[in-house]
Amino acid sequence: MMQHLDMTLLSAFVERWQPDTNTFHMPFGEISILLHDLHHILRIPVDGELMGDEASPDTLKSDMGGLVRLSVDAQVGGKWKSKWYDNGAMHAEGLLVRGGELKIKEMEVQCYLFVLLGSTLFVDKSRDRLRPAINLFLKDHRRLTDYAWGAGALAYLYRQLGVATREGSKGLCGFLTLLQAWIYEYFPLFRPSQLPQSPDAPRASSWISPRLPGGDEARQRLARY
Repeated sequence: MMQHLDMTLLSAFVERWQPDTNTFHMPFGEISILLHDLHHILRIPVDGELMGDEASPDTLKSDMGGLVRLSVDAQVGGKWKSKWYDNGAMHAEGLLVRGGELKIKEMEVQCYLFVLLGSTLFVDKSRDRLRPAINLFLKDHRRLTDYAWGAGALAYLYRQLGVATREGSKGLCGFLTLLQAWIYEYFPLFRPSQLPQSPDAPRASSWISPRLPGGDEARQRLARY
């Protein structure tokens, strides 16, 4: 699901991220991804109720058990960890399989949305596990449009960029599609070919087959700015 990403390019930008200011430090000054960028590049709503993940680990674990219709007693042991829930995260594959097994329409919709958001806006480093807090905002389908999904995704990306700059940190996660599309918008040297698009379409949808430099060349081009 991450094949469209150029991780070498993204890593070059991570090296210039300043967690204290949530900005990229460039030779010309500071620059960052803002809410209006997210709206115009991907057309994801940035207005609405704010999102948070203050729930306790026990609450989130219990919530996951309820989602897949498992009793408290069943939420222990190797099968629970290997198939559905492990180390504070939900296995995406197990979640989809469970939704198909039970054939409960409401649950299937909720599981689909959970996997969709967990593999796009709120991506985990493992790429195949989902953060339980996402599900807290999916229980009432009538309220899905009430939340500022874009603002939540941007805040999560800020946090993960900060984590990625720490010594010893491995990997990068978060809304990386946004980061890469934002780089295309503001740094023409890295742009792939672009298709014509309608004014109402997300700008990110116009980029095609990336032809991007790799390795040190990406960092050298970035240094030119």
